[in-house]
Amino acid sequence: MIDEKTRQPQSGPEAPKPPVRRGEKLRSLWAQLQCIGLLQRHRMSRRTQHGMEALFRALRQNSLTYQLGELLYALGFGAEYAFVRIGRSLRWAALGAVRWLRAALHELAVTAFPGAAQVVQDLFGPLVVFCLGIRNLLVRAHHIRKENGFSAALRDSTQYISHGVRANLALLPRMIAYLLPLGAVCVMVTVVRFTVGQPYVLGVQVNGETVGYVENEEVFNSAREAVQTRISYAGTDKTEWTVEPSYAVAVSGDVMDENEMANAILRSSSDEISEGTALYLDDELVAVCADGSSLRRYLDGMLSPYEDPEDTSLRVGFNKEVTLENGIYFNESFQDEGEIEQMLAGVQQAQKIYTVIEGDSISLIASKNGLTVKELCALNTDIALSAQSAIFPGDELIVTKEEALLEVRLTRIVSWDEEIPFGTETTRSSDYTVGTTKVLQEGSPGVRRVTAQNVYDIDGMLLEQTILHTETLQEPVNKKVVVGTKKITNSTTQITGNGQFIWPVPNYRYCSRWYGGSHRGVDICAPAGTPIYASAGGTIYKAGYDRQGAGTNYGYSVIINHAGGYSTVYAHCLSLVVHAGQTVKQGQLIGYVGSTGRSSGNHCHFEIRRNGTYIPPQNVFDRSKYR
Repeated sequence: MIDEKTRQPQSGPEAPKPPVRRGEKLRSLWAQLQCIGLLQRHRMSRRTQHGMEALFRALRQNSLTYQLGELLYALGFGAEYAFVRIGRSLRWAALGAVRWLRAALHELAVTAFPGAAQVVQDLFGPLVVFCLGIRNLLVRAHHIRKENGFSAALRDSTQYISHGVRANLALLPRMIAYLLPLGAVCVMVTVVRFTVGQPYVLGVQVNGETVGYVENEEVFNSAREAVQTRISYAGTDKTEWTVEPSYAVAVSGDVMDENEMANAILRSSSDEISEGTALYLDDELVAVCADGSSLRRYLDGMLSPYEDPEDTSLRVGFNKEVTLENGIYFNESFQDEGEIEQMLAGVQQAQKIYTVIEGDSISLIASKNGLTVKELCALNTDIALSAQSAIFPGDELIVTKEEALLEVRLTRIVSWDEEIPFGTETTRSSDYTVGTTKVLQEGSPGVRRVTAQNVYDIDGMLLEQTILHTETLQEPVNKKVVVGTKKITNSTTQITGNGQFIWPVPNYRYCSRWYGGSHRGVDICAPAGTPIYASAGGTIYKAGYDRQGAGTNYGYSVIINHAGGYSTVYAHCLSLVVHAGQTVKQGQLIGYVGSTGRSSGNHCHFEIRRNGTYIPPQNVFDRSKYR
């Protein structure tokens, strides 16, 4: 059994306290700090407030404060009043200046234009009175309508208008005296504008009778020339038949063109005429027929075999401008349609052959026959004639090609891409020695698209080409070249004779082969990648593989030109670190040992030359020091 006393909770000073956690202790400490800070700020605020109140009380009790305030108030009031008085003075001065200027202008107007004020008053006085009366009438009618209704306002307005008319009737004659001249000017301007706006034309007269109207003298002259052309074409019996139309200015809205006017002139001048259709080739009358529709069908039939509706770039036409003109023509001018067709299909110009004689040349034959060399070659494409062709006595050349009166021409719009050549930009630089040319940027051609109109005959031969436009697709890149201007001195090349070279592969003295027999240099053995240095200062003449360097079988190689005609060669390199045109100093890195080209192992083939003659390296370097 458990004792009841043991079940009761312990109390009193000896009772154990619950444990306090660390977080609660920190929060309690933070709350205490906040309370302390708040109390400090409150105390500081109260001290500041009490201090300011004490300062204000001291100032109010001091008589000097009142005196200083009154002084400041007096200064402010005085300044404000001074500015107000200045503003008023400026305003009065401005108003006075305006009044004076207005009076001066009025006096000037009265002196320069006496009576002008009276004229303006007489002219516009009634109008001003009328406007003021209308305004007063509207105001009066509005008040009466609000008090007594619309009927009372209407009666009062009628009485007001009649009274105003009777009171100002004397002003109307003076205003009319000025309005009448103004009205006359308006009438005159209207009449002039109406007269100028009339459709003036030229009335063409033949034998005193007007046969029609044309727009201007140019149309009349063209119609007269057309009449003379038809007379001349009619035959020799009409050569003395003349007609002299004239013209006079008239007003009419119905005008004729040159063809209609030519018809009208002939119709009034002769009864030996009929309606027909004329055929013009390049504006030259060549035939007249009665049935123009038959001639049109024949011309369309010449073109139709070459037309292709699906080919939008093809246009079929004739070698001459063909015009069919309906009009009035002399009866003697008419031809049968068959004769006209036969004429059109016939040969206008026969082929002419020239036989070459002793002493002839291509240019001389072309000159004899009124041709250019290009035209002569184009006539003889079947024998591939060119300006450089050899000709012999007895050879036959075509100098005039057979040509029909009317030939079919095929016109196509074609396009092609062509190369745009690049230019060369040359600059000079003292970084390179004289005689050195360095390509900084290789040039590349551009591309442009050319659109042209080509004219062919029915055999497909190109007769004419017209460039319509060009479009640049890719701009050319110019080649950039730098030319050296630096003079060769001892500071740039350190060769003055034997003994000025250094060994190009330091620390490697073993040589597998020296100069002798067919071998023109010394082979310096070293591992691949060993640095090679310039034996003397100079300019890189060539640097590259085989022919771009020292030549075939040399692999990657370098040629350096030195002063005094000397040059050195470094061959079979693994890679190079210099380029042609570059200036190098003695001992400067130019490449690395390798076995490129015709080589049996890693080594540097080193040559020394002077003016193209090989110098044995053992004459420059002590062979005993090199194995």
